[in-house]
Amino acid sequence: MTRTLSILAAIAALLLCLPIIAVVAAPFYNAAPQWDYVGGAFLWQHLTGTFLLLAGTVTLATVLGVGSAWCIAMFDFPGRRFFSWVFVLPLALPTYISALAYAGLLGPTGTWSVLVDDLFGFRPDIMNLPGLCIVLALVLFPYVYLPARAAFSAGLTDAFDASRTLGASPMRRFVAIALPLARPAIVGGAVLVSMESLNDYGAVKHYGATTLTTGIFRAWGGLYDQGSAMRLASVLLVLVATLLITERLLRRKGLRTADHRPMRRTPIAGSVRATVVVGCSLLFLFSGALPIGALVCDAVSVADPELFSDLGVATMNTLHVGAWAAGITLVIALLLAWSERFTKRNVARSAWLARLGYVGPGAVIAVGVMSLAGGLDARLATMGISGRLLLIGTLPLLVYAFSVRFLAVAAQPINAGLAQQSIALDEAARTLGASPLRTFFSVNLPLLRPALIAAVLLVVLEVMKELPLTLIMRPFDFDTLSTAVHSHTRIEQVREAALPALAIVLCALLPVLALDRLHGRPRQ
Repeated sequence: MTRTLSILAAIAALLLCLPIIAVVAAPFYNAAPQWDYVGGAFLWQHLTGTFLLLAGTVTLATVLGVGSAWCIAMFDFPGRRFFSWVFVLPLALPTYISALAYAGLLGPTGTWSVLVDDLFGFRPDIMNLPGLCIVLALVLFPYVYLPARAAFSAGLTDAFDASRTLGASPMRRFVAIALPLARPAIVGGAVLVSMESLNDYGAVKHYGATTLTTGIFRAWGGLYDQGSAMRLASVLLVLVATLLITERLLRRKGLRTADHRPMRRTPIAGSVRATVVVGCSLLFLFSGALPIGALVCDAVSVADPELFSDLGVATMNTLHVGAWAAGITLVIALLLAWSERFTKRNVARSAWLARLGYVGPGAVIAVGVMSLAGGLDARLATMGISGRLLLIGTLPLLVYAFSVRFLAVAAQPINAGLAQQSIALDEAARTLGASPLRTFFSVNLPLLRPALIAAVLLVVLEVMKELPLTLIMRPFDFDTLSTAVHSHTRIEQVREAALPALAIVLCALLPVLALDRLHGRPRQ
């Protein structure tokens, strides 16, 4: 039985690696009739747009994340407890939903834009690349804020005490001590911001920017050239790999802190306190309160029963596919976790390969899965099994793609929970004659209940928010909450899109607050 499960784990890992392999190997087997055009000015235009988007978004998100984390960790001021957790709330906002809300306020025909035009004679327009960078940074800065806050809150006490005795000013302590010691955490958060920016399609498309992700959609659905789309996906994978390698190198060279004592916060008063409170208030206003408030207002103003009916259908579709994806992903994650813990085989140790799907943007995974499914459908048709498509455009294929994309999301809490269980529990069960499989089900699995609940919840929520992969792979006339938002915004029905957008935000609030706990809220 142990050998059989080990083989199943190896097969599962291989199946989840296949889409990435298909994308990387595409130039060797997939023709690209439009590549002369796509590989020229088209590619460089989208590469340039991608780099500009990354530079603007990552820079602004890092500044906002580090600045807010420093204020929360170091200073004692009115409202600090409130701001310490509301700065995490933007994670409940998918980027395309926040972009939608700001387009309704500050777009060419936005409510605020029209008001400013009436009062001052000019009309602001945020729907351009700089505006997109601002909107994405306001949503994604918590990826930097959370690890930076954890780094500032504990580990700097001894270094700061020594610097004070040497007469270092607060600014010098921040630049010379805090930033170098927190650099690994900050860089890790910045890489997450980069990956989320690369994965975005809805906001980028709505704001008219050109990135590699929009290029993949254009090559696939506009030029009808699968080979060129897969080559663009390969370029995007190379860019993601470069970011991950850079992050690892910077982490390796980062300084280490020796103490883990909580930082003593400094009470502030006067103009400094006023500046910190106003700055935190503005950040909360523009990152969370304003877009969520705009969605609520638009949702309340829409009272069409047909929209509520469509919302119910989209919600049920989302929960249906999310439940299947979460269940299958959880089974695979448990199988790989068992194999890694008990068999110690080389194939089990390489199970991390199966989690590579999470580092690839959704559009890349979708392109790889569609290529595999198309090849298999064609092979089955030539064998006379069927003359029609068997896999493409089906729910099982969509669920498989979600499993590839989000296995790492399910595996992380499971592996973390297993790591906290002493190996002595396994050894005690083995001395009583229990097999590895029985030990896992009777000892390890009951202790993993919180981790299992977290894994299922996180996968369902990731499925709920995922847009590029769902757009490419969903069955015909099958809308989820994310695609419902995109369908309305594509035809400029901004207010109608508020209902499914608000449903996504409300469902995402609970795990986001749990994420705040996991990253170590500072002591009050």
